[in-house]
Amino acid sequence: MDNRRCLAFAALAAGTLLGMSPLLGASSALAAACATASVSVYEAAGFSCNVGPVTFSDITVGSTTSGSGVVTLSDFSPFTAVVDGVTEFGLHLDFASNTGMTQGSQADVSLEFNVSGVPRLTDAFAVFAGTTTGTGTEDLSEVLSNGVSLTLHAPGATSAMFSAIQSLSVVKDQSDFAGAAGSADSSILGNAFSVTAVPEPSTWAMMLLGFVGLGYAAFRQRSKGLAVSI
Repeated sequence: MDNRRCLAFAALAAGTLLGMSPLLGASSALAAACATASVSVYEAAGFSCNVGPVTFSDITVGSTTSGSGVVTLSDFSPFTAVVDGVTEFGLHLDFASNTGMTQGSQADVSLEFNVSGVPRLTDAFAVFAGTTTGTGTEDLSEVLSNGVSLTLHAPGATSAMFSAIQSLSVVKDQSDFAGAAGSADSSILGNAFSVTAVPEPSTWAMMLLGFVGLGYAAFRQRSKGLAVSI
């Protein structure tokens, strides 16, 4: 019985390492790879998709305008970026917002979604593109369910690191404001996340061989013990 347990453990370890471990992305494999598609596709009930080891789901996009402000939503597209040596996996929301020149006009885009990472999320990256004239201003705020927040008061990018976590809910708002005598427009809103490092395939192979070797060694040792007893 002990021999069978040892070999069964080795087989279980092999199966786990090769395809059933969440560290290798089995859970993320349930969703398709993200592709460029309209906002309505991404907002569909039950929709989710992966960008590498990061899964996005439950996406909702909204817009608010006042005065001469206008917002036209276009599509989402996946992207990866290396920021300070860390690979970020994310989605760009492409749109066109413009306050126009009417005093006090506003064009606002909101975005909510859930995100999970394999094995765990460790960092959030936010970026948006836009321009202003005169008294026009642009702001970005993002709040994560773990209490971390990101803010920008001009077009650009920012990031925040946090303790590793499996999944998060995200609430994001990007606002263009004309002010007393100006305008503001935006066109791209991006969000990405990094994950904890996953061992290379060669490392998994070495670990697998180690588990199998331990199981076989235990089997041989047990067999020798039985032979001596007899």
